[in-house]
Formats: sequence, C-alpha cells, structure tokens
Amino acid sequence: MLMTPSADTRRSLEQFRHLLFHLQMECGSIHHILRFFKDEASFQHFDALKALDPNLMPQLLAREHVLEARKSDTPDKAREHLQAALELDPQCPEACLELATLSESPEASMMWYQRSMDATLMLLGPERMAELMEDFRLKPWIQVETHTWFKAKVSLSEKLFRNGYYETAALHFREILELNPTDDLELRPYLLTALLCDHQLADARRLVDDFNENFSTKWLFCRAFLRFMEEGDTRNARRTLQRALQRNLWVPVFLLGVEEMPPARLMEHRKKSKPFKHGTRLEAADCVKCVGLAFCEDAKLQLWLWEVLKGSYQES
Repeated sequence: MLMTPSADTRRSLEQFRHLLFHLQMECGSIHHILRFFKDEASFQHFDALKALDPNLMPQLLAREHVLEARKSDTPDKAREHLQAALELDPQCPEACLELATLSESPEASMMWYQRSMDATLMLLGPERMAELMEDFRLKPWIQVETHTWFKAKVSLSEKLFRNGYYETAALHFREILELNPTDDLELRPYLLTALLCDHQLADARRLVDDFNENFSTKWLFCRAFLRFMEEGDTRNARRTLQRALQRNLWVPVFLLGVEEMPPARLMEHRKKSKPFKHGTRLEAADCVKCVGLAFCEDAKLQLWLWEVLKGSYQES
C-alpha cells in the first residue's frame, strides 16, 4: 500500500524537481546529472519523486529536446525539437522561452515569454510562487525554481521597451526592481528611459530624485534629457548635459549617427567578461541601447544636443 507523503516531503521533492530541471539545462543533459549523484540519498529523492509523479520522465525528456534545440543548426530544426518538448510537457517554461527567441514577430515573441512565465506559475502554484518571491527579496538569485521565470520576465520587459510599449514595459521594470532593489541587472535606467519615452515626466523626476547618487553614464544622459524636457534649453539643462558629455563623449557621436556603433556580438562578449570602462566606445554603445529610444522619440531633444555640441566646439 502506497503511503501519501507529508506536505514537507512533497515540498522537498518539488524543490528537488526544479533543481533537476535547472541542472539539466546548465549541464547539458540528464545523463550528466545522474553522474553527479554519488550518495544514496540523492537517488532516493529521484526515485521518490518518480514514484510520486509519473510525469517526471516526460518532463525531463522534454528538456532534452530543449537542449537539442539549442544545438540545432537551423531555426526550423530547433522549432521541431521545441514542439516535441511541448508535446511531452505542455507546461515546459524552457521550451516557451526558446520559442520566444525564435519568433519572427515581436508580438509572437512577447506571447511566448508570457507563456513561459505562466507555465512556471502553473508548475509551482500561486502559493509557492509567492513564497519564492518573498524569499527572493531577502536572498536574490538562489531560487532555482524561478530562474526561467525571471529570464522570461526580463526578456519580455526589454522586448516591450524596444517595440514602443513603454507604459507596459515600465510596469514590468518596476515589478522586477521591487523584487530586486539593488538592481543587479541594471534595469533602472531602462525604467527611466521608458518613462521619458511615455512622457511621464513627474514619475521620471521622482525616480531621479530617489536615486540621485546614481552616476552611471546611462543615468547621467537620462537626467540631462529629463531636465531639457522639463525646462527647455536652460542653464541647468546644459550643465546637466555637460556632465554627461564629460563622462562619455562617444554617446552623442553614436546618437547623432556620426559613426556606427561596435558590433553587438563584441558588446555582448565584453559585457559578460568584465564591466565596460568609462569613456570607451563600448560603454557608449551600451548607453545608446538604453537612452537612444528617448532621443529618437523627441526631435527637439535631438536639435538641442546638436546645438550644445556645436556651441561647445565653437567655444573651444
């Protein structure tokens, strides 16, 4: 006769399930994970979870298809693997996440990011998800259960931002920052830019005032843009812009199209290896990826930046 496991046991087994999924995605295959199981207790957890939930193996096999999709040499082959993954596990967040990156339209991509988040919520349940969010506020990034959810959440926010859905993007940025106020992902400048693009100047001013000790290049240029939008071509606005220009003069070069930005692949590679140095072309390009939308949305702002630069050159 099978005994029903206690609530604590089920919680431990569910945590073990998500640890399995996370390791599977990171290690490259379930076969590699099984090699790591040295002690008998780990196998007991695996056997107990498999006995409790007959869907465990289909879930693991689904994620094997996700890994194969990542290795595929064409988008069509990748999609075949991802569809196979969803047939095995219709609530596979990792498959939805990969399908978002392969989508041919922004709207389809956003739909898959949202579906990935919804799938994680369905897999965990609302109560467990709420517990993990509270735990995240205290000790961020150690909850393997929410790894895919956060990745989809951030990607959805950025996709909304880049496609002009500024108000909705700002809502997502705020939600992430409420969970992670230290802003490890450097999303606060994107929130500020979204507010500028949406002409929410009062909210943008409150955000700047709340974080007036932020001196990053992105933040300095956003502050200058905000000052101009609030006051026009005033002495304070020019002074704020001059501080930003002193930080990195390559930013207006790229904003005004005087030179092309460095290749995106180079930027991503350097950003993963170490932070950008202040005043460099790569830091400027990274800044433009954030503040450039606010600049492009405002013709008066474009003219003002050009006039300030031209005046500075004539004075020198």
